[in-house]
Amino acid sequence: MEKNRIQVLPDEIVNRIAAGEVVERPASVVKELLENSIDAGAQNLSIRLYEAGLSRIAVEDDGCGMSRADAVLALKRHATSKIASHEDLDAIATLGFRGEALPSIASVSRVTVVTRERTAQSGTKLRVEAGVVTGCSDAGAPAGTLVEVEDIFFNTPARRKFMKSAPTELRNIIETVSNLALIHPKISFSVESEGRPLMILPPGQSLSERAEELSGVRPGGLYFAKARHGQRKLTFGFAAPHESRGHRRGIRLFVNRRAVNDRILFKALTEGYRGLLEQGRWPVALLWLDLPSDEVDVNVHPAKREVRFRDEGGLFRWVAGSVAGALSSAPWVRSGASAVEVPDSVEESPFCYEKSAPGSGRAAEALEDYARRALKPGGARSPFYSGGGYGRGGAGRAEPGKLDFSVNSIAEGAEEKSPGETCAMNSPFGELRYLGAFDATFLLFESGDRKLVIVDQHAAHERILYERISAARTGGKGQPLLVPLVVECSAAEIAGFAEREELLEAIGIRAELFGGQSLSLVEVPAGVTGAEGVGMLRDVIGGESFDSGESGGGGRADKLLARAACAGAVKAKMALDRTEVASLMRDLGETKNPSHCPHGRPLVIKMGRAQLYSLFHRK
Repeated sequence: MEKNRIQVLPDEIVNRIAAGEVVERPASVVKELLENSIDAGAQNLSIRLYEAGLSRIAVEDDGCGMSRADAVLALKRHATSKIASHEDLDAIATLGFRGEALPSIASVSRVTVVTRERTAQSGTKLRVEAGVVTGCSDAGAPAGTLVEVEDIFFNTPARRKFMKSAPTELRNIIETVSNLALIHPKISFSVESEGRPLMILPPGQSLSERAEELSGVRPGGLYFAKARHGQRKLTFGFAAPHESRGHRRGIRLFVNRRAVNDRILFKALTEGYRGLLEQGRWPVALLWLDLPSDEVDVNVHPAKREVRFRDEGGLFRWVAGSVAGALSSAPWVRSGASAVEVPDSVEESPFCYEKSAPGSGRAAEALEDYARRALKPGGARSPFYSGGGYGRGGAGRAEPGKLDFSVNSIAEGAEEKSPGETCAMNSPFGELRYLGAFDATFLLFESGDRKLVIVDQHAAHERILYERISAARTGGKGQPLLVPLVVECSAAEIAGFAEREELLEAIGIRAELFGGQSLSLVEVPAGVTGAEGVGMLRDVIGGESFDSGESGGGGRADKLLARAACAGAVKAKMALDRTEVASLMRDLGETKNPSHCPHGRPLVIKMGRAQLYSLFHRK
């Protein structure tokens, strides 16, 4: 009889295939085990790591525990206590429900489970290797469950080769724990690595206390808003726009008490920030959504990172409008403000509300008003530029997006002198006459050969800082700060610092651990102010990990230099006075390549008389 070509796969292979979807790295193991513990009613969670989880992971909880029969069943695929019928899939209220996590983990590692129910006299100890139960016995144990996972991917060496470095894997675990801690602020979390505590979050915290502790912003620098539309509820935690980062890790999204990666929500949140952030900068923002179960499907991805919404368009408009409305109040400008209520939005319009707080008006107008106020003395300005560099500015400030065509606007705040006496500046493009700034971002000049010269102030400062830092790299020595600066960080940023400390020192940035979740910045690259150094440090330790193709020290260091220069450079929408513009152009003239920023973008555009005339159809 001819053998069938199509066969049913044995359980061992099926479990390994499932493990490839659920267990990607040590952080995946920690996530699945913690979710099981939370579903079991645990109030205190302990995570112990060795070699960033590559050697051993131990997760212990004080939840309800399991009987021996349940413990054995928990190691079988699709065995779960969380759903019993297809109707339950339409109203999932637990973090886990597939019954795949524990058997998937056990199929690619060596697992020990010790568990006891609260009413039982003794517990159960199970040993599993590559998905096969090798031991089952009674054990003395406290109420709850302890799961130890050792030698992850020991039987799939090809998978293990794709693991990142230990610091990177450790950072991913910290991010995972942080997400769960932000959903469950009442639960205690502790993380240890090689016996050293990395994160200790006490029980019984409020959402705002937990979020402030994990966001990495300065104390009191996180604000909260709440909105409601029908059965939809939204909580929005945010820092001031000038606390932005050069990476997206400051954005966290949660739907129905589950951390998600969703492009619709991400775009809606960033849409709410339109006009407040320059390109390439990302806010510190946390968004919790509580939606009716029939409006969201969480049964999309095995790792439960993705969701689908029934009404994507309506949700987008509501979230974007609520975020914009919260930001329009600009609570960071008003001392002592920490919370704001966002009125119910009208679903048909992203920026229109049924009722408004006094004086707020439409959100878009309020955002523009904040942008104007932020450029005035005493308004919300970035602390990175209050102590050095460009952007400290004089009294006059141009409104974003507007040009003042009055005679006195050409020399802001200057005495009335002829243009040749007050506006001539040296530059790498010859002597230029400064005309003013457009949108507090682009500097306008007239050259001696009657051409219009437009300079991107951020890109120009990026080029200056990049070449200064590059020149100071010899020996990795920076300039010591007279008074070290203390930088408050999140646990993930501390892990990022451990991952990139050597690279930081290679570009002249030296920092030290300063107790708890703080760093002390002691050296910065030559020519960089301490405040600019803080911005560089934050963006480097908080940014995404480098690609494996950039493992060479030179490639990683060059990318790090460009990232650091971008973080320290003067930002768009930050008006410069004429003295600062003159200094910027003089410093740009000392660079080797004054035409492009370190990322390869042009920083200057020249337009001749003929080109301008053709735009107006003039001969």
